Amino acid sequence: MFGDVSDEPLPEGLHFLNPLARVVDFNVRFQSATAQKAEGGTADLQEVFEDITVNYEYDPLHAPYVYNNFGDDSDIEAKFIVPALYESFKAVTSKYTAEQLVTQRSAVSAAIVLTLQAKLAKYKIIVSDINVQNFHFDPQFAEAVRAKVVAGQNRLTAEQSLETAKIATEQRVVEAEGNAKAIAIQASAVENQGGQKYIALEAIKKWNGQLPTYMGSNAPLPFISVTDGK
Repeated sequence: MFGDVSDEPLPEGLHFLNPLARVVDFNVRFQSATAQKAEGGTADLQEVFEDITVNYEYDPLHAPYVYNNFGDDSDIEAKFIVPALYESFKAVTSKYTAEQLVTQRSAVSAAIVLTLQAKLAKYKIIVSDINVQNFHFDPQFAEAVRAKVVAGQNRLTAEQSLETAKIATEQRVVEAEGNAKAIAIQASAVENQGGQKYIALEAIKKWNGQLPTYMGSNAPLPFISVTDGK
């Protein structure tokens, strides 16, 4: 009948058509749609907004059905896709705190994709992914978050400096204890090997046999040990 839409889409290429038939171009390639300044509220009652873009395509086999029931692709984007994008953003962000939106961005994006896919399923739309650059918050809240991050970084730096100083102190203590033990061991060895006699013997071993060419009146003679022969 006149005015009916064929259930069979025409693939790309050359076709012979009824002179009374009209062909409508329906884009089934990858497309993108953007929700400008999508707004939402977080679980901790902070306002959040962001430009969010979705990449999608239509199931080619269902193009006639979609056109017949919802219009052409440009109409569907304006009437259904963009509004669904706003709704999905608002629904998902309400389940996360502001901090979680920042730290769990991948999980948030995945949740938005699933929510959006469910909303657009009846239009035979396949959602590929979404693009969320940065979540924006109230300026005062953003400054508070920045201050918290800076304070955390400063605290971490201080803890690292304290740990470094602690390790250095422990190393000096270990080194001092090692030196003390070495001195004690040397002293014990000297005592066990004859005390002063051992020291004199070691000095004799290192003497080259030459006396000084000049000696002061009070200078001791080297290596003279007088013992009582009685």
